[in-house]
Amino acid sequence: MDLSRLPEPLRRAVEERLARPPMETASRFLGAHFNDAETLPEARAGLERLAQTNIRVHQEALRALEAVIADPPSEPNAVARLVAWDANWGLDDESDAGALAFLRTVAQMLREVIAQAPPSAQRWRWE
Repeated sequence: MDLSRLPEPLRRAVEERLARPPMETASRFLGAHFNDAETLPEARAGLERLAQTNIRVHQEALRALEAVIADPPSEPNAVARLVAWDANWGLDDESDAGALAFLRTVAQMLREVIAQAPPSAQRWRWE
């Protein structure tokens, strides 16, 4: 994506947003979209509504989740805390392994929601 054509304040804001550590981006996303949801279908419905007009948050979150899944933090229970506290999601397996399985489910959900978004939805063009 060529940010050079954007006005300086907007370009800087986009660069800062895209440069956030994956755990921070994942934390913000999970807190915003899963914290109050009681079920995965409920969370998905909210993401699908948003995707009708804009999938940028979805794309950023997917990129962050994929990074966390591929290279989880070495700190014990960091991923488990991310899911338990930021997503406010109770898991039968409260370990990091259980939390990573949840993140894989969320990442797959995001892939599906992004794929189903209308062409008119605003999106990042990662080129």
